[in-house]
Amino acid sequence: MQTSTQKDTHEAEKSGWVGWLQIGAIIAVIVLAMILTTVLSTGGEATRQTAPERPATPVEIARPVAEHHQIEIALTGAVSTPADISLSPQVGGRVIEVSDAVRAGAFFEANDVLFRIDPRDYEVAVSRAQAGLADARSALDQLTAEAEINQAEWRREYPGREITPLAAREPQLAAARAAVEAAQADLAQARLNLERTNIRFPFRGRVIDSRIAPGLLVSAGQSYGAVYDIESLEVVAPIAPAELARLDEAVGRQAMLSITETGLSLNGEIVREGADLNPRTRFVDLYIAPDTPDQLRPGQFVSVTVTGPDLERGLMMPGSALVGLDQVRIVRDGRIEEVTIEVLDRWDGDVFVAPFDYAEGVILTPVPENALGRRANILNADEARP
Repeated sequence: MQTSTQKDTHEAEKSGWVGWLQIGAIIAVIVLAMILTTVLSTGGEATRQTAPERPATPVEIARPVAEHHQIEIALTGAVSTPADISLSPQVGGRVIEVSDAVRAGAFFEANDVLFRIDPRDYEVAVSRAQAGLADARSALDQLTAEAEINQAEWRREYPGREITPLAAREPQLAAARAAVEAAQADLAQARLNLERTNIRFPFRGRVIDSRIAPGLLVSAGQSYGAVYDIESLEVVAPIAPAELARLDEAVGRQAMLSITETGLSLNGEIVREGADLNPRTRFVDLYIAPDTPDQLRPGQFVSVTVTGPDLERGLMMPGSALVGLDQVRIVRDGRIEEVTIEVLDRWDGDVFVAPFDYAEGVILTPVPENALGRRANILNADEARP
């Protein structure tokens, strides 16, 4: 049998070997970890160093063209007149004469007599008013003479005293003077009514329709047709607010007016803008005065080309180059780059922009966002032209 001393010695030797084995295992694990770290680090670096660059992005480019640009806006409008003017006499009576100009479609000049009403009743009224005026003047003369007599008698009887208004006949004189003025007004009205038996207008116009005929008994204020003032004709052309902003002060701008049905072309000028937006279309009306309105008719459709500002310095390029509202992508030193530009006008699929450095050209083809900074494979080198 082993003694207790021998057992203790054996246990101690066994514990020592186990401790050394544990230490060796820990050291082995640490060394292995260091080796793996070094290998992985070296391998990753090698991978990064040897990974090939992504392939170049194929693009088509264009070189903007430097030029000046005249803004032109195409609109569609219609000929309009502010109002159809009623063919109405201001006095009544029997029509005794009708001009050829008072037929539908006929033209007339300013102050041409279109038709006449029997003037005899109005001539009598003038004579009566003249007689009334003469009577009023006579009464005034008589009262004036009586007043002078009264004033002379007053001075004899009451020397140095101021004459009273009643003694001087001032109330009677005032009434007589008022009667003269009323008689003068009656005569003026009678003469005006006589003049109104000749129906005329103070403008050059055209007859829309007429129901006037010789022998017709007409009444004052009753409509017997309609006319319009030729000089009042204008073209009303709706325009979108964004297009209106391109004109930079529309009033005073020149416009070319074309009527497709007749082939007629004439010049015009924008004279005013509408005060509000059309609630349905959200457009603003432009009012254009034609240079020669004689050949126009209310209701005609008109093609309108408005000449806007002359942009003297800029670049024209295809609208497809735009990314968003005001950015383009360009090729600089063989790589794709995005720049912000100032768009001055958009016209017929192209855009006119302020000068900028477009390097090798603007990119026309769509490219993904992650292509920025990559190399570009340029497929063409065409210039952008308007």
